Amino acid sequence: MKRVVSSVIVLGALLTSTPALADGEFTFDEPGKLVNGSGKGRADSNVYVKDMRFPIESGPAFANSQVWGRGGLNGGGGGQCDKENFSYPWHDNYCETRDWEMPLCPSGNGHQGQDIRAATCEKGVHWVVSSQDGTVTNIGSYSVYITAADGTRFDYLHMSDVAVEKGENVKKGQRIGKVSNVFGGTPTTVHLHFNIRQNVAGVGSVYVPPYLSLVTAYKELVNPKVEEPPPPPPPEAPAPKEEKAAPLPIEEPPPPAAEEDGCTFYKSPRKASFGGALLLGAAIAVVLRRRRA
Repeated sequence: MKRVVSSVIVLGALLTSTPALADGEFTFDEPGKLVNGSGKGRADSNVYVKDMRFPIESGPAFANSQVWGRGGLNGGGGGQCDKENFSYPWHDNYCETRDWEMPLCPSGNGHQGQDIRAATCEKGVHWVVSSQDGTVTNIGSYSVYITAADGTRFDYLHMSDVAVEKGENVKKGQRIGKVSNVFGGTPTTVHLHFNIRQNVAGVGSVYVPPYLSLVTAYKELVNPKVEEPPPPPPPEAPAPKEEKAAPLPIEEPPPPAAEEDGCTFYKSPRKASFGGALLLGAAIAVVLRRRRA
């Protein structure tokens, strides 16, 4: 069954868009589906390294079997540079029939990783890069091992032009060699053999399926996510104008009024009391005068 990047896929790696490549739409067979007759694969939906850099610097690239591909020992004829080897879909070949002891494979033995062809069949042209930050822990006759801080080991096999040294600290994406056919004294087909080795609970340190980690990393290589800048902050609302309270009107109390002789006039209460006393005194004086008379 083929899976297309533009589909919604729940296999540990959610691929959300289809890269536009000159050689067609990126598709890949489901994990564990091997070339007919090449053994029984492991149907494993786990992405063992989620933030991995694809180990070949630029695409396109093609994951498929070397032994069961065109030009391989069991490939049914043709040459290693046949177009069929450089086309989609990708094919898983972890657990493909081999003599290596492999606890995670259904048969207990099998191919330790994944074979990957670069964009063309040329050797010594396409750069291999480190999939993670790490330290070069071994350089063999046809292999380079880089171990990350968490103990995960990445193996890169069959390279030429090795550009790192044992003990060197490397960065994710750093060039480490070129895709080639180095295999000790006997050349193999032009490809990169790629392994991931991790500690698995209850099993120990073993080669784990790299297929979906490669699918996820390849998607990012050929169709990288564009980081959108954060939206600008909303404009600040103008500060409300302070409204000054209107002064309260001063109400002057009306002066007290008094009625006298039909005319209205103003006088203070104190003056009114003094005037009343004078009238009272005058009235008493009149009464006294009358009595004396």
